[in-house]
Amino acid sequence: MNNIDLLWDDFKEHFAFKKDEYKKIADFCNSNCKDMRDIVLQTADELTENTFLFRLPWDMEATNEPVNFGEKIKWNYSFNEDEEFIFQLNRHRYWICLGQAFWIKQNDIYVKTFLNQLLNWINENIDIENADSKVWRTLETGLRTDYWVRAMSFFTSHPLITDEIKEKFFMALSVHANHLATNPKEGFSIKSNWGVMEYAGLYVLSQVLKNDDYKKKAIYFLKMALHTQIHDDGMQWEASPMYHNEVLDAYFEVLRVAKLYNDEVFSEDEKNIIKNMAFATLYHTYPNRHQILTGDSDDTDVRDLLSRAALLFKDSSLKFAGYKELDFESAWLFGTEGIVFYGKLERKRLSGGLVACHESGEAIWRDSYNESSDFIYFRNTSLGGGHGHQDKLHMELWFDGKAILRDSGRFTYKDVEERYRLKGSKVHNVPIINNSEYAECKDSWIYKSLPPSMGNTFVFKENHLLFEGFHCGYMDLNVLLRRRIVAPTSDIIIISDEIIGNKENDLLQHFAFGNNISLKAENNVIIGQGEKCEFSIISFDERGEVLPEITTSPLSRHYNQIEETAALKVNTKGSYFLTTVIVKSVENRKIEIVKEDVYNFAYELMLSNDTAQGYVITRNEEKYGVVLIKNDVGNHSDLNGIRGVYGLGQTMVAELHKNPGYMTVLKW
Repeated sequence: MNNIDLLWDDFKEHFAFKKDEYKKIADFCNSNCKDMRDIVLQTADELTENTFLFRLPWDMEATNEPVNFGEKIKWNYSFNEDEEFIFQLNRHRYWICLGQAFWIKQNDIYVKTFLNQLLNWINENIDIENADSKVWRTLETGLRTDYWVRAMSFFTSHPLITDEIKEKFFMALSVHANHLATNPKEGFSIKSNWGVMEYAGLYVLSQVLKNDDYKKKAIYFLKMALHTQIHDDGMQWEASPMYHNEVLDAYFEVLRVAKLYNDEVFSEDEKNIIKNMAFATLYHTYPNRHQILTGDSDDTDVRDLLSRAALLFKDSSLKFAGYKELDFESAWLFGTEGIVFYGKLERKRLSGGLVACHESGEAIWRDSYNESSDFIYFRNTSLGGGHGHQDKLHMELWFDGKAILRDSGRFTYKDVEERYRLKGSKVHNVPIINNSEYAECKDSWIYKSLPPSMGNTFVFKENHLLFEGFHCGYMDLNVLLRRRIVAPTSDIIIISDEIIGNKENDLLQHFAFGNNISLKAENNVIIGQGEKCEFSIISFDERGEVLPEITTSPLSRHYNQIEETAALKVNTKGSYFLTTVIVKSVENRKIEIVKEDVYNFAYELMLSNDTAQGYVITRNEEKYGVVLIKNDVGNHSDLNGIRGVYGLGQTMVAELHKNPGYMTVLKW
């Protein structure tokens, strides 16, 4: 038996299931994962005709137009002048679909397609020095190696897999492994999502090729990246939930393959970091279980990742946020043993509340983990790597499981106007000074400046919520921006932005609304109408009410897709603050939102309108008072309040319908 036979037998033993096992997995998917099964089968059928449409949930650069190459695939083809098409084409994630389709439909067309495309790619591209460099980026190399291994594992017993094919397969994997192992950009790999996907691929190859040097190097860099990139709150540092999840899935693959070989790659503490990442994914979901759209992210359902996490860590809380039955992809990865274990794993219900991610500068509050929950999200953090957007002080809002205020997404990585527009502050739900960007882009990936965020406060007290933060992006204009978001209850939201410094600047608020939200003006009130609810919006500055402008703003839920939805712009000048109040209508109850002067009870005087704000929000029997003090509390500005209710805080709330004796202080 030669070395190729030994490698093949070992590969088959560790990665492939028996024929009966594959049939059971296919039966499970036919019964429990029909939507994903149909997407996979459609993808596989298109591949048999050399047609490529990147529609899989975790395709990082999805497309919405099919590309047919006829008889010959051009592996360095740039569709619509977007190099990302080349990168996505050469990751070969879609070949896994061919293996899954083979066992679902028992048709040799899928193995023939896989072998034709694999051999064609090897023949045209395996000579790295003479191949297009865009085919051999180290990110694609790392991803591709794992996908090749997973795809080939479906066909290990098929008679079309000849000795010549086995030899070419291992030869090509060896070229990939050497390319990854000799990557000179070690510092970049340690700090970037690229590095985790590169060295996850090298780890898989080290096991397949039985190479201890590759294994040691892969583990070293995987550990370095884990300790370097992951915040204590579990989030990866690049300010994009999607790339956080790509990194997480790469670590999952290392854990899975290590288990196949009875290898211990990570310490218990390091496994807990990965588990903490999974919980960060769980927390960074909307009520519909899709990842938060901030930074360069897509509107992707993460229940498959959470199901995989629950299985790997045997965790019932993670399963509660995942699928009731194991997801399609994990079924093929873990087989019937995984399917059965996951089915028996308890689902532990999660409670809503506040999740404060201090290191990541984010806070998430929800009243429950039901799909119909209310949800409030706030971020005030670094711009991250190239995948971060100008979204300091950004917020998002859901009522009854539907998006009210949303993020803008990414659309493209090309060096075009849409890229800069979607990265900019003007399409996010943020305060803006003089309608100008605070960190202009140098190119598609780099900002000209990196102004810091500071002063984040996340409080949930007596059922009242406060998110607060500052950022220094406009210090050249003598402006420090402060935002306070106060929620006396989950469906009454006060968003107050303040200039600390020179108020002779334009202060603007931008709000982008979810799909199917319509807006209309009635006097100085904006009425919003969504699928499940109606809400009222009114804005104020120092002088009184301000009428917002109804406009539109771009939304890109997936790469290469873009649309416009309703938006508001609120603008003032010569005012220290600009405050917008959003109140959900409840059973046709009358809503009243009024601004009131703030009274100092200790010295019996009214505070000036440029230093204090008071609001009373009435919704039939409900009545809430909110007091916002601009400066520190002290001197003749200490015991302040409205409607005869007082306190010693900068940010205070009172449930006036309950006749309270004092204000609830959310920030002293």
